[in-house]
Amino acid sequence: MLKLLFWATVAITNAFSFTVVNKHAFNLRKNFPSSPSLKSSLKPYIEKLVLHEDLLPSEAEDAFSQILTGADPIQVGSLLTLLRAKGETSPEIAAMIRAMNSACLPVTIPGPLLDIVGTGGDGADTINISTASAVLAAACGCVVCKAGNRSVSSKCGSADVLEQLGINVPMNPAQVEECVKRAGIGFMFAPINHPAMRFVAPVRKALGVRTAFNILGPMTNAAQAQHAVIGVFDGGLMELMADSLVEVGRVDHAVVIHGCGLDEISPLGPSEIIEIKRKEGGGGYDVNKFAFDPLDIGIPRCKLEDLKGGDPEMNKSEFLRVLKGGDERNAKRDSICLNAGVGNYVYGLCGSIVEGVELAREVLEQGKAEEVLETWIRVSNEVEN
Repeated sequence: MLKLLFWATVAITNAFSFTVVNKHAFNLRKNFPSSPSLKSSLKPYIEKLVLHEDLLPSEAEDAFSQILTGADPIQVGSLLTLLRAKGETSPEIAAMIRAMNSACLPVTIPGPLLDIVGTGGDGADTINISTASAVLAAACGCVVCKAGNRSVSSKCGSADVLEQLGINVPMNPAQVEECVKRAGIGFMFAPINHPAMRFVAPVRKALGVRTAFNILGPMTNAAQAQHAVIGVFDGGLMELMADSLVEVGRVDHAVVIHGCGLDEISPLGPSEIIEIKRKEGGGGYDVNKFAFDPLDIGIPRCKLEDLKGGDPEMNKSEFLRVLKGGDERNAKRDSICLNAGVGNYVYGLCGSIVEGVELAREVLEQGKAEEVLETWIRVSNEVEN
């Protein structure tokens, strides 16, 4: 299938200089933000990809630096599609991460920091599990700087539900820094921290297929969070993402998770996990791949319907319900305890995932998570503009 996509892409790329460009390029370029770097060219890299050759890290970083400053949209579309058809490599992805980090507006907060984030794209329309888990992890004692955006493939993205809850979402880096300092948690809204993505948005929308940018987001935390729980919708991307994190070398302890078709751990069934942890003394990473089954720690199976959410208004109600104190147990509360528990583990609060989940459950039942949420809402609206 990938070979078919590759040769189809080559044919389309070659055809761009004829009818496709003549008919469509004007409209695409018209909707593409103007930039002085349109004079640069991705052609040398496109030529390599047409020949099914991998890009050198320096080439991939230069290509994406051009893309993030406004390269020609037709060339951008060709390069992204050819990369996907060839299959991105971890050195290429790592170079793309470096390019995005260089182009972002950084948030400067003393570590350690935690992010719980997913690629999205699973199409399950669950409640905002990773976002609620981030609040619970903060209540457990992790300092959380979460990255996120509005919905792309689901009915309600992290920014959508947080806005509905009353949190000030479009905060600049200084405001996020103050919010984390006072509330122990903050949200970095992608369009603000990665403004160069505006150059790519029209192309991604026009292509309508997965590109490298779909997996870059969770690995480009603008606060350089050293601890991360990263969920991925496609198990086939796990090793690529884990290897890329190792190549970049930013994180100290992170996991890449794929769980029964979702981009997070859930009671639906066992999850695959790749754990990367920096070796003592900083000499590389220990990488461990294993399966984790919530059933083994007494959490019963559920059905996908038990995790379903809806639009921002519905997910707001579910968010408040799932973080409420008390000993109620259901699939949604189990899910946030699982993911916050993994966050507690990689952050270093606990020596194992099991202990992390136990801590998350205890803190949830004590009502501390809803207290953190209330504080976050208040502080986010108090920080100076």
